[in-house]
Amino acid sequence: MTVRTYVRLISGGLCLVAAVAIALMDFFSGFEQRAPRPMPQESSQGLPSAPHSDETTPDDEVCTNEDGEPCPVDETLQVMRGDTLSTVLERAKIDSGQAHDVIEALKSVFNPRDLRPDHEIYITYIPVKGAPLERDLISLYIRPSLETEITVERQENGRYKATQETKELTHTTEVVKGEIHDSLYLDAGKQGVPAKILHEMIKAFSYDVDFQRSFHPGDGYGLIYDTYRDPESLKEVPGELAFAYLRLKDKELRLYYFKPKKGNPGFYDINGASVRKGLLRTPVDGARLSSGFGMRRHPVLGFSKMHKGVDFAAPKGTPIMAAGDGVVEKMGPFSTYGNYIRLRHNSEISTAYAHMSRFAAGLRVGKSVRQGQVIGYIGMTGRTTGPHLHYELLKHGKQVDPKHIKTMPAGKLMGADLSAFKNLVAGLNQKFESYVPPVTEISAEDEVVSEEGEESIDPRTLEAEQDMPTPAPDGSVSAPGAPAPAPA
Repeated sequence: MTVRTYVRLISGGLCLVAAVAIALMDFFSGFEQRAPRPMPQESSQGLPSAPHSDETTPDDEVCTNEDGEPCPVDETLQVMRGDTLSTVLERAKIDSGQAHDVIEALKSVFNPRDLRPDHEIYITYIPVKGAPLERDLISLYIRPSLETEITVERQENGRYKATQETKELTHTTEVVKGEIHDSLYLDAGKQGVPAKILHEMIKAFSYDVDFQRSFHPGDGYGLIYDTYRDPESLKEVPGELAFAYLRLKDKELRLYYFKPKKGNPGFYDINGASVRKGLLRTPVDGARLSSGFGMRRHPVLGFSKMHKGVDFAAPKGTPIMAAGDGVVEKMGPFSTYGNYIRLRHNSEISTAYAHMSRFAAGLRVGKSVRQGQVIGYIGMTGRTTGPHLHYELLKHGKQVDPKHIKTMPAGKLMGADLSAFKNLVAGLNQKFESYVPPVTEISAEDEVVSEEGEESIDPRTLEAEQDMPTPAPDGSVSAPGAPAPAPA
């Protein structure tokens, strides 16, 4: 190795050492600049000192009575999906032993397994002195239904006792009239008709009305049903549907709920014939017929193939009803059908339901079902492009077109039952025909007198009413922006 090479190595090493030294100097000088400088201390005279961690703030103070004992505290408990009463009380910091005693006392009047998220639960407890995480339960209040109140209270002997009180509800009869613009479900819902009542109406008409193709804009509907209201909370629950009316393009239909002396209660037409027939025309409420029976181009396979059923398109989770009374013959995943149920109605007729998202609770092979009973929910399991119900009607095990199968004749009221039914029909018809839907009232402030001396409506009111629906005398609701009805 030459002298020149040694010189170059020594020079390179010196340069490297110098670079490292400079870098270290920059680092330590920057660290000193970033180091926090002590803040000048200000006089704390006249300023409150910060509370120590062991001091009690006003938020932690507990209400006490004259004797210095903690006051009772009321608290509302929320019931969430999947909760048991035990988990609800545990979340409320109630001792497990007290929770067990309360539940045991409650069982005498209410099954804790029937607890639902819509139930109201209130507790009264006393905070345990010196133990902020413990609560001494005094009483529990639960309202499992609008007419039932249950209170569990601790007695002098330390044991809990449950008492049940039945509240008297105010019964009213509601009458509704209207026209169909979007759908029966939507338009009646806008008038405040409960979903339970609408479901009963749709199911009653499902034997004779095709809810996919029978309606046209301007068709009419009407209902008479019972409601029960708590005068204190003003909450109400729907009762029974007494009367249902449809005015279609070419006919009128009226159904009446009647309880014969012998037999099951149900809906009858104006002549006393039961609406219950062999099979429902539509096993899904509010569904759209998306594909009929026969040859078609398969949406997945891409070639023409015989479609041995009918498809009803509806959102995932929509309930599916049994088309008729029957027995579950097959249930579970099945080939390209996905989740599948087949019901045997008699020795000749069966119906099948495919692509369900899930089955109704409690169903199993061999179990009997009633017509209109929910057996599953719309899904898209199996070979499908979207959520829908594939519905098949089988005769002697072979798929046939449902519209070619005639339903069985309906039963008819006779004798004393028919006479009582006619009296019921007369009363309901009179109530329905005499009912006039309410109209928007005009206050005195909105009325002005024109130069001719005639009353007219304040233009400011007209402008305000253009932004809200206006009930018309026939019960329909005009769209926002439509002109308001002239005053009577």
